[in-house]
Amino acid sequence: MNRFILCLAGLVMFTACSKKLAIFSSKSSQLNLNNLDYDNISLRSKIKYKDENSDLKATANIRVKKDSIIWFSLTPGLGIEAARGIVTKDSIVIIDKIHKEYQILKVSELSEKYHFDFDLKLLESIIIGNLIWPITSNDDIKKEEGYFKVQKTEGDLMVMNFIGTNSMKLEKIQAVSDTSRNAMFIDYSEFLKVENKIMPSEINAQINYRSKRNKAKKVSKVQIRHSKISINKEDLNFSFSIPDKYEPM
Repeated sequence: MNRFILCLAGLVMFTACSKKLAIFSSKSSQLNLNNLDYDNISLRSKIKYKDENSDLKATANIRVKKDSIIWFSLTPGLGIEAARGIVTKDSIVIIDKIHKEYQILKVSELSEKYHFDFDLKLLESIIIGNLIWPITSNDDIKKEEGYFKVQKTEGDLMVMNFIGTNSMKLEKIQAVSDTSRNAMFIDYSEFLKVENKIMPSEINAQINYRSKRNKAKKVSKVQIRHSKISINKEDLNFSFSIPDKYEPM
C-alpha cells in the first residue's frame, strides 16, 4: 500500500457532473487554451495502479487548493479508509491508518527516484488536466492529426504537448529525459462539462524508468476515473494531523 501511495503521489498528486456530450465547438487555429480556472476542487475517483510487484485498486477522495495543498484519502476494498496524505510545496506526509504509521517525504525524493522534477505545481496540473509547462515563443508548434503539437525543452526534458484542435484542452503529454532516458506519458480523455468548466474524467499515466540499484527497466501505470467533481466549494476542509500514537514507518 505504501508503494501504491508514493507512486500515485509521483504521478498524479481530482457535485455533480454533466453527461458526456459533444461539448466542444472551437475551430480556432490559435492556441487559446481551455485551461481550468479554480480556487479549489474536490474529486472522488477510482484508481488503478500497476507495476511489476503490485496490481492495486482504490477509491480516492482528493481535494486541491490551488498552488497550496493536495489532500487525499484512499479506501481500497471494503470501505475502510486505509491511508490519508497531504502534499505541500516541499513535502509529502502519508498516514497508514491500518498499521498506525506515518511517513514524511521531501518532494525532492520523488524527483530523485524518477529523475523528473516533481513539485506541487506539476502534480496539481497532472490531476486537473491543465498545461503543465506554459507555452513560450521558443516552443515549436505544429498543427497536424487533430492536435496542436507543442514541443518544448524543460531542463533535460524533451516535452511534447498534444492540444486538441477541437477541445483546446491538453489531451496528451510525452516527456523524455535526455540524461536518464526515463519517460512519462499521460493521456486525458472522456472530457466533462462541470459547472461550465471542462475537465478530463479519465487520466492514464505511465512512467518508464530505470532502477537506481541495478539499472533494470521499470514501468509504473496509473489509471484515474473521476466520478464526482466539485469546483470552488466554500466549506472544503483541508485539516490534517498525525495521531500521537502513530509511529514512523
